[in-house]
Amino acid sequence: MHFRCCFIFLLLGGLISLLFPILLDAEIVINEVCYDPQGPDSGYEWIELYNNGNEDINLQGAKILCGGRTFQLVYELPSFILRAHRFLLIGESQITQAQLITPLGFQNGGAETDGIRYVSPDGTYTDTILYDSPNTNQLPDDTGVTGSAFAPDVPEGYSLARIIDGLDTNNCELDFLSESHPTPGFPNHRYIDYALLAPEVYLSDDFWYYQVVVKNISLFSTNETADLNIFLDEVSIAEYIIPEIAADDSLMYEGIIPLADDYNHLVKFVLTLADDPDLSNNQYSTWLWEIEPQLPVINEIMYNPQTGLQEWIEIWAIDAASGNYTLKDQAENQCSFSLPASSGYFILCPNSDIFISQYPSCPASSVLQSSGWTLLNNDEDSLYLFDEEQNLLDQMSYVGDNSHKGISLERYLTESQEPRWRYCLNELGSTPGNPNSQAPSIPPFSGNFHLTGSPCNPQKDEHINLYYKLDPDQSYVHCYIYDRQGRKVRVLADNLMVSSEGILTWDGKDSSGKYLSRGLYFIFWKSKAINGGKILNRQFSVVLYY
Repeated sequence: MHFRCCFIFLLLGGLISLLFPILLDAEIVINEVCYDPQGPDSGYEWIELYNNGNEDINLQGAKILCGGRTFQLVYELPSFILRAHRFLLIGESQITQAQLITPLGFQNGGAETDGIRYVSPDGTYTDTILYDSPNTNQLPDDTGVTGSAFAPDVPEGYSLARIIDGLDTNNCELDFLSESHPTPGFPNHRYIDYALLAPEVYLSDDFWYYQVVVKNISLFSTNETADLNIFLDEVSIAEYIIPEIAADDSLMYEGIIPLADDYNHLVKFVLTLADDPDLSNNQYSTWLWEIEPQLPVINEIMYNPQTGLQEWIEIWAIDAASGNYTLKDQAENQCSFSLPASSGYFILCPNSDIFISQYPSCPASSVLQSSGWTLLNNDEDSLYLFDEEQNLLDQMSYVGDNSHKGISLERYLTESQEPRWRYCLNELGSTPGNPNSQAPSIPPFSGNFHLTGSPCNPQKDEHINLYYKLDPDQSYVHCYIYDRQGRKVRVLADNLMVSSEGILTWDGKDSSGKYLSRGLYFIFWKSKAINGGKILNRQFSVVLYY
């Protein structure tokens, strides 16, 4: 919020007077602030200033004030040139990346309005954040009157951040949001909502076409590009990079659906934008020919999470299926939940707030609050999904082991569209709230295996790839790296459940993450179908060089 002094200049040649604003430091704003760090506050508080103007500004003599009962001086800035459209991070002793270090001691809110204020070197301009309510001590805003619009009081470890860097509407309630992933010294996240509008498929002149509109339904534009993917039976047939779309504007995309038969097929539209706050309008699925809506399914489970993390279950509402549902395990433990009136991936877990902080890549809107929880056994268990009338909609069973701790089980479809389960292929180990991982593309080759990348120079980011094609739909795989002395130096797979084809990649490092010395190494493969049968053993020689 800004206050600018104005002066009246009289024209010597007449009676006309003009009112000109003097823009003294009027472009400096408080862009982000962390007043309640995780754990002890002392040493960890920080404030970020942003120069929203087009000229560099010397901040010498500018002041930072802290407001509790009244605004009190906490820091006077030394000579510092803040360049146009750049950030200045001021932090306490433990904020090592800060350009300026000083004690701050901001108020934590929690009972009444607190504030933080920037004052320009000449005192003619201020920018103020008022947060929490009520304003018991009648702290003033930048107009000089008692403030009546307040930013939220954020949880411990969060920051208050402008919704757009430097954007100032003079209303703290509109300008700031509670940021769970602070960005001190870097651009703020832009939570811009893109939506798919009017997606459709249609038949014309014996060809099938798709058409969809991507619209920015937010009040601002983003500085990020988005991705639009069109899938036919889970295989991508078109990819678009969406340029910046102005607020309330839209773009249309259309194309041909490549088909060589008259069967029914599923077409899916998936829109991806960084920090999009609402993913319920980012996906749409439809069949070429109208069929009965598809029922929700169990799509991904984390039965053996890393220490300190939660178990969770992902439900995929392929079509919108609002209503009440129940999940039961083998021991009849159960939890109940409600699905919204939209399709998408939805997460169930014991504590939704903790889950959101632990999985930042999962959209908060995808996490549902369930009543009760069914504990997932680490050795083996079964899950059953029921609708409100207790009709069984879906079920799955698994046999687990500790070698896959922190890796989820995910649903996938075979070439014949049969649902199967495997351990997640994503490097993060899971994809909560997002589409399941995709098996890498496999080059054509004969036989069961194809080895590429040897000899390999790991220090040039080269890799050795072992592609495989197996007869059974699912197998358990062991794959180890040995040196010439017969010592096991790396584990690529340890009883890993895989689909019929895929890839294992070695980066030339040992189990501790260090580059191995140059020379000859051996890859040992052992696999067996999950329903039994013969064991497949193979050994490959590879070379590392530098």
